[in-house]
Amino acid sequence: MSDLDPGFLDQKYLVDPYANWAKAEGVPIVTGAAIDLMTVETQPWARFGVKGAICHVDGRCDYLNAFVFEIPAGASSAPMRHVYEECYYVLDGLGTTDITLSDGSRHAVEWGPKKLFAAPINATCLHRASGSRPARLVALNDMRYLMGLYRNETFLFDNPTPFHARQAKAVAAGLAVEPLEQEEGAMPLADMSLGVDLAIIPGQGCGTARRQMQGQHLLGVDGEGVTHSFRTSDTEVIPTPWQHGVLVGLPGMSFHQHSSTGAAPARMLTIELGSISAPMFRSRRAAYGDKEVYASGAATVPAR
Repeated sequence: MSDLDPGFLDQKYLVDPYANWAKAEGVPIVTGAAIDLMTVETQPWARFGVKGAICHVDGRCDYLNAFVFEIPAGASSAPMRHVYEECYYVLDGLGTTDITLSDGSRHAVEWGPKKLFAAPINATCLHRASGSRPARLVALNDMRYLMGLYRNETFLFDNPTPFHARQAKAVAAGLAVEPLEQEEGAMPLADMSLGVDLAIIPGQGCGTARRQMQGQHLLGVDGEGVTHSFRTSDTEVIPTPWQHGVLVGLPGMSFHQHSSTGAAPARMLTIELGSISAPMFRSRRAAYGDKEVYASGAATVPAR
């Protein structure tokens, strides 16, 4: 040991750059197997100019995280621009998001409860609450992964690189959708690399138990349901109930079976890295129907 450079012994290991960044932001960090985003406590978040909270579900993967933003009635956020990808789901309230692309062109998205929208990568967006009550949004993004990869806050939030082609494709694909009006399946929102899919479970019905590779975020958007998770057919089955506004983290390499517990169909969004336009992983290509790749993520077992 005496032959080692003394500076080597002072280095830190097993550092989590994202966790350190989150703690330094000074807003609540909420954890749990399932998080009711409708009731999460928020505190002033200087970076974004609104109240907010960081939400970490227990089963989360290493790619995604969720921020809750609360905008007072008649107020607006600070301008936001970043090179991580993000989609917003409106939990409550009315408003408009003004988006400015790298070439200076502008777009506006009007939103209300249960609407899903996104701003193109590295575009500047500003959220305005136009109703008589505060607006509450959840932002689902891959910032956790990129902070761990680049370990540079300036690179993520103050990057001057223009993304003309990516932004143009995002606008062409559409910046907003109404989940309650969509058919089940992939929603190619803003040509993102984040996969956003809509699952519809018939009233009092259940789907097939499926295994996936990467961890997944699940967000209830309509009705009531429960997700049962288990590693193998011989391990404990863990039930996690959900409804509108409840965020659940589904761990990777586990089986998950979704059921509706009400008379009406239940709808939920599943969010993970890898979309129908940019699958990212072989398992995601298989999930979207590519038969030429290793399909371990598509394994199924009979309903339990």
